Amino acid sequence: MQDPPDDRLLQQEGPWLAGGAPAPGRLSRARIRDDSDIALINAVEPGDVLPGATIYECLRAAANLAPDKAAVIHLQSADPDAPPRVLTYAGLMDSIERAASVFREAAEGQPSSVGIILPMIPEAIIAAWGASTAGIACPINPFLEPDHVASLLNASRVTTLVVGHARHGRGAWDRLDEICTKVPTLRKVLVVDSDGAALDFATALAARPQGLSFLPSTDPEAEATYLPTGGTTATPKLVRMTHRGQLLMAWLIAAHAGAAEDDVVGHAMPNFHVGGANLLTLRAALFGQTLVTLTSDGFRNPGIVARFWEIVRKFGVTSLIATPATAAAILAQASSSSEGHDIRTFNCGGSTIPVDVLRGFHQRFGVWLREIWGMSEFHGMVSVHPDIAQQPAIGSVGRAVPWHRIQVVEVSAENVFIRNCAPGERGNLLVSGVALTPGYVDRRFDPLLFVKGMPDGMRWANTGDLGTMDERGNVWIFGRAKDVIIRGGHNIDPQMIEDVLVGHPAVQIAAAVGQPDAAKGEIPIVYVQLKAGATATTEELLARCRERVQERAAVPVEVIIAAQIPLTAIGKINKPALRADAMLRVARRQADAIVSNSARFLVRVDESGTRPRVKLTLDAPEGDAPALKGKLEAALGRFEFETSIDFAPVNRANCADSRETDGRGV
Repeated sequence: MQDPPDDRLLQQEGPWLAGGAPAPGRLSRARIRDDSDIALINAVEPGDVLPGATIYECLRAAANLAPDKAAVIHLQSADPDAPPRVLTYAGLMDSIERAASVFREAAEGQPSSVGIILPMIPEAIIAAWGASTAGIACPINPFLEPDHVASLLNASRVTTLVVGHARHGRGAWDRLDEICTKVPTLRKVLVVDSDGAALDFATALAARPQGLSFLPSTDPEAEATYLPTGGTTATPKLVRMTHRGQLLMAWLIAAHAGAAEDDVVGHAMPNFHVGGANLLTLRAALFGQTLVTLTSDGFRNPGIVARFWEIVRKFGVTSLIATPATAAAILAQASSSSEGHDIRTFNCGGSTIPVDVLRGFHQRFGVWLREIWGMSEFHGMVSVHPDIAQQPAIGSVGRAVPWHRIQVVEVSAENVFIRNCAPGERGNLLVSGVALTPGYVDRRFDPLLFVKGMPDGMRWANTGDLGTMDERGNVWIFGRAKDVIIRGGHNIDPQMIEDVLVGHPAVQIAAAVGQPDAAKGEIPIVYVQLKAGATATTEELLARCRERVQERAAVPVEVIIAAQIPLTAIGKINKPALRADAMLRVARRQADAIVSNSARFLVRVDESGTRPRVKLTLDAPEGDAPALKGKLEAALGRFEFETSIDFAPVNRANCADSRETDGRGV
């Protein structure tokens, strides 16, 4: 099958779509096809491509162009024939303005900050853009534990909380009272689809007059969003996002994936993730496009994967973003037909696209999967593959987006520049550019991001990724620096283990991590998830590794077959959870050897601090306690674990939320 045509490319002069060249006060529309397009866009001042300085101004400009056009089509189910919920641009702007007024009034003279804990429903978008108009938006994953939710709300100093209801399924709203009592700055709680009018979000908006009740900021560098990053547990880490940064990244993804008014954006990434917030929802609204939300669960809804091509045909979807795992699942639908679809760009992020999936997807559906690379600290993506009509450089994440630069360097453990790396040499990937965040809400994290001592004196961010760059500027990523397994000083790339196991016909997912080791620091182990209905033994998989893993030190000492590899909310493998599980297994074995009766102790891994720590609860006779504590501390100390040991009756029924209950772990 051939790539679907895009006749609008023939109307371009340089990178600009017909009528879309930069002009004061007007939205520019471009298409990045090659390096010359990137160079021409680089020659334009970034702010000159936008119709306004702030998110509100740009949304207002888009709504004025076509107020009756569908801004959001929200699918109520995976059945494409089921009537969707439709929100026009006029209705969207009316709700945003009313919400902003409610939020500003609720702050009672203090800076407005709004926590948003919602599934992928239109109210999540309304609340986010209303909050950024009134002050700060803080969208939060609904599936975090209450203590983590409260810590994010406190770090953001929220004055209003917009939250879901039990009818949206399970979520943090199930323990709303517990959360609210821990947030002293909170003045108002609004519940979407509440049973009572007093707390109902829609009722609060309807009670407000049309329009804004205040003059919004016109400062493009004002902070608009505090976006949580860094996983599902641990100390709050919030990226400070500006109006300018969010808008420029929305503009850049459209220049890559489609900037015409009639483009239709498939939305299946959560709004509390930078992909959903900036690269999909804000991109669509900035360009006056239609956003099609693939149910409140996105690709977590198996029906969306099963009926994917029916849905994109029905609603004319032209672009979307997903993980490689989602693309593989779509490809695995043997009976589905893509005939008649309009998809021009299908971007993948979060992990490397397997070559067989990339080629198989194009061969069957006529669409090249294109890997993009980014992070919240840049308001979204930092690299693209310019030519959408050709096969991308397989294994590469592309080249730097306009107004940004990428370097490969060596840095010290203290994040200090040491030297530049040669083309093709592996090192730390740094990025600089106009969309780089001002920093984190908690400034203590800034030194971990901003590299010290760069020769050009500019602000450069350490992405935490290891990779190389060729002479054309194509970037290849070899994993997160913290994912590298260090065995006795030998650096092991986990991908060399994972690739060997994913090649086994029974293995769907493989994830290698370092298991703490008293002698070598770390030793490699690997978790695998088998394909539905497939069988394989750990001995068989270990034998494959011994035969095919190229470096002897990289051969894993253990293969763990898991029923389900833990994934993040956007479908990436959750390696922090696997590292915690590996830590748990080691601590459990040490406790078993000393206490000998597993019914007398409980081991957990606490991830609420800056680094995980082992928490051990021991049910021991008073006279035995000091001796057992000393032995346990000595044993766990050999692994350099931070440890706390408490003596109390062990009640396993109360540890359902911990990582460990019975030693099985993941």
